[in-house]
Amino acid sequence: MHSDNQLIKKVKRYGDRRAADELLRRYYREIYAFAYRQVSSQELAMDVTQDIFLAVLQGLSSFDERKAKFRTWLYTVASNKITDYFRSKYHRQRILTDDFCEWEQPSDMLVSDEDFIQQIYGRELMNQAMAIVVEYGNDWVQIFQMKLFLERTFGEIATQLHLSENTVKSRYYTMIKRLRKELVNDGTI
Repeated sequence: MHSDNQLIKKVKRYGDRRAADELLRRYYREIYAFAYRQVSSQELAMDVTQDIFLAVLQGLSSFDERKAKFRTWLYTVASNKITDYFRSKYHRQRILTDDFCEWEQPSDMLVSDEDFIQQIYGRELMNQAMAIVVEYGNDWVQIFQMKLFLERTFGEIATQLHLSENTVKSRYYTMIKRLRKELVNDGTI
């Protein structure tokens, strides 16, 4: 079995389709699951995953193994593509035309940020949450995605994004506060 870097070299040097297929096959399920947790639709997750892997293949020539591991680079591409989707005109139209259920939950029952996030998951409100989060810069979105969907610690996120741990925490909790305000105040939660 070849390493990721060996497969990448084959693709870069010879345009080896089998190497590209093997590389993408290794990560397809993982990236699909990452997309699905955010878009909450199998069909849409498949479309977004396809866009992610097209971008990976198109950008593979710019991948530099000295700067990051392939998996890290792949998740960066995935994060950016998912952010692009949530910023797209299509997504905004979909949000406006979908009928969302109204949930009655007193805001004082939200004990912690973790419970709040679980309510978003439990009620399949991640689309609305992501639509709010992507209004922030890419670093902010990556913090949110890495914390919730990849279950990284603040320290791990800080290291990967070259930020201080306090900056990561501050940005994460700022986004949670805004989500809580917007989703609770409009009656969604």
